[in-house]
Order: sequence, then C-alpha cells, then structure tokens
Amino acid sequence: MLRRRIQLVKANADSRYGDVAASAVTMRSIRDWAAEHGETYLQSRAERWLANLLRRAGESSGSLEAAVACVRLLPNDAPAAILADHLSALADALAISGAMTESLARYREAVEVVETSDNVDLQLLVLNNYAYTLFEADLTDQAVATCERILAVNEAHGLTPSLHVVDTIANVYLSVGRDDEALALLAPDHVPADAPGEDVGELALTRARALRERGDLVGSEAELDRCSAVSQAHDLFSLRVRTLQERAELHAARGDFEAAFTWHKEFHSRQLELHVEQREARAKMMHALFETDEARRESAHFRELSYRDGLTRLYNRRYVDEHLTPLLDRATGDGHSVSVAFIDLDHFKAVNDTYTHEVGDTVLRRLAAVLDRSTVGTEGAFAARMGGEEFLVVLPGLEPDCAREHVDRLRQQVAAQDWSRVAEGLRVTVSAGVATSGRDGLDRLALLARADSRLYKAKRLGRDRVVAS
Repeated sequence: MLRRRIQLVKANADSRYGDVAASAVTMRSIRDWAAEHGETYLQSRAERWLANLLRRAGESSGSLEAAVACVRLLPNDAPAAILADHLSALADALAISGAMTESLARYREAVEVVETSDNVDLQLLVLNNYAYTLFEADLTDQAVATCERILAVNEAHGLTPSLHVVDTIANVYLSVGRDDEALALLAPDHVPADAPGEDVGELALTRARALRERGDLVGSEAELDRCSAVSQAHDLFSLRVRTLQERAELHAARGDFEAAFTWHKEFHSRQLELHVEQREARAKMMHALFETDEARRESAHFRELSYRDGLTRLYNRRYVDEHLTPLLDRATGDGHSVSVAFIDLDHFKAVNDTYTHEVGDTVLRRLAAVLDRSTVGTEGAFAARMGGEEFLVVLPGLEPDCAREHVDRLRQQVAAQDWSRVAEGLRVTVSAGVATSGRDGLDRLALLARADSRLYKAKRLGRDRVVAS
C-alpha cells in the first residue's frame, strides 16, 4: 500500500515534467489495484490525479468522470486539505466541460474548506484555479480581487508566487490593462532554474503574447524560441502546437502574411495530428464509477455534460469517438452506409478579429443550430462540434450522392442566413468534405481522415463549397 502511494506521488511529479504517457499508465494501474483491494482512499487519490492529467491533456469528459469519482470515493473522515483538493479537481473538470456556474460553486466550497487547514500551498493552488475560472467566465473584477488575495497570502507567509500562479495573475492583469505589472511578474529572471518544464513554457508563451500585443516583436520572438526549446525538451506537444499558433500571430503583426499563413498551416496540421494521436490513448483512461446514491443522482447529469460541447450544446468529440464505431458496425451488418461530413467555417479567425470573440461565439451557436436541425428526421443522425470552428455531421443510411446534396443544402442555408442581425456587414459561409462508408472505407479513423482531406480540398478550391470525391 505504501509503495503504491509513493508510486502515485512520483507519477504525478513525473507528469509535470512532460512524462505524461508513463504517468498515466502508472496512475491507471494503481487506481485499478486499489479498486480490486477495496482501498478506496488510494483509489480516490488516483482518480484525482488522473482527473488532473486528463484535464491538462484537454480531455474534458474523462477529467470530469475521474473528478466525480475522486470526490465520491473520498472517506468522510478525510483531512480538510484533501477534501479541498478533490473539490478543486471537480471544479476544474466542470470548468473545462462548460459548466461554469457549478464549477464556481465547487471552487467556493473548496476555498471555504481549505481555509480550515494549515496547508498554505494548497490554499494558494485552490485560489489560483478559482481566479482563472473567474477570468474565463469574464468575471474580471472578482478575478482581480482573488489575484490580490493570492498575492496577500504569499506576502503574509514570506512566499514567492509559483510560476503557474504568476501565469494566472499575469493573464488577469493583461485583461484589465495592467500590462506593466503583468510583464514585471512574467520577467524571465523570476524563473527558477529547476522549474517544471510545463510551467516555464506556459509563462514564456504568455509573455510572448503580451510582448506582441505591446509591439515588442523581437522580444516576443525570443520568448517563442524559449517555448519551442522547452516543449521539445519535455515532450510537451500541446505547448508546441500553441507556440506555432502564436508564431503565426507574430508574423501577421509584422505584416509578413505569407509567413503567417505558412505557420498557421503548420499549426493546423500539428493540431490535427495532436487530436489523432491522443484520441485513442485518452479514451482508454476515461472510466468513471457512479455507484453511491449521490453518484446515481448526479450520474445522468454529469454523463450528459461529458458528451456535450459547452458553447454550442452539440455533441463533442468524445461522443463521436465512442458512438461512431458502433454505428458503423451496425450499418455494415445491415448492409447500409454511413456518410460523415466535416464542416468548417470559412475565415472564422477574421470574424473574431473583426467583430470580437463574442460575435464569433454567436456565429458558432447559430451554425450549430442549423446543423442540429438538419439531423431531424434521419434515424441515428447527429451533429457534433469537433473543436474550434470545425463540426461533424453524421448521416446514417445516406448514399454518397444523397449525402452530398444534403450537406450542400446545409451550406446554402448557412450562406442564406441574415447574419447582419449578429453584426453589421457580417457574411458567413462554410466548406465541407463528405465521405461515405463502403466506398471510402469502414474504419472510423480512415473515414474521418477522408472527410477531413476533402474539407481541405474544398478550402483550396476557394471555400463555400462541398467536396465529396
């Protein structure tokens, strides 16, 4: 038992330095051993760190399921610091699942609990995550107040804020125009030599963005070089992908739009690669147990949350991953086909840049409503948001020509919408790639890859079109 507890602590520490895959295997093994031997406290702790690992990997549904389990399994006599830690993990998972009101409620509960313990480090961690969630929810006044509280706690105990706390406070300060204070906090000479690679990289990326927005493009590029080196050294692929995106922004700020486009294409390619590589590995770690009376009351709600995109309420990538393969298997057995269409908003970044992200979110929600309505009347059909401005429509029973016509009608409906009600002068179009099982391959990943390839062919041919061959 003690050996496994030590292994769990080590796995969590290793994951912070980029050894994510091995850490996940260890955590899962310990969780399963604890469940088999009735060691619910250890099982609860393993679920807690799996929730954290999955959240950092961007797997909202798996993180939520593990976080629910880590709170449910915790004994009633658990120390206050541990309870606060687990509540914070559940709050984190709810936040990335889009349930912000419930997330903030859990954070407030965690803050109240942790204040009854003498664990200052955990108090700062909970306050940090609470501040960032307030920031994400656009509650900037409360976020700033929480940041000031974090700094006061550090000062009262003679502590230097940790790097992830610095990153949170800097982002909050930047959002309210306190740029000088933010950049002072982000100064490279404040970074310890033995700091975790992930924290160093995240801090450098935030500083790169701050310097770019301030017009210091040389300094921004130096920070991006630091990000690239850290992500390579610690195998932080997600950080590497976001660094590519920021490089595209940097070149655009210089007016070198050709280079910006090249970096943006590289970013998109690596982002797709990241999704493909992580999808199956993450799915294996998504296990949640809803066995107690409280869990049974909450299970339907949390399971539905785990399958839904927080912004559009369409199904999410996890739902596609879990349901498309069985759908294809049934169709094959019945001698039917399944058509899938990747649908992408044209020039969506320009919408955000020109009309604000709030307008962009409204466009995403309105497009989602159009796609959702299009599945009504077709048994087994559904629409999902795969990430960003990319959507998927799944159409069982439609042959290739019928599927293409169906998606082209969708394209026309989107273009015909009165988008001026959202923002004056706004015009929205979509491009789509369609693939059909049987003709294009029965395997889920192969089918999605074919549809994705045709989507980018539609983009190359001028956008606002559907490509099915």
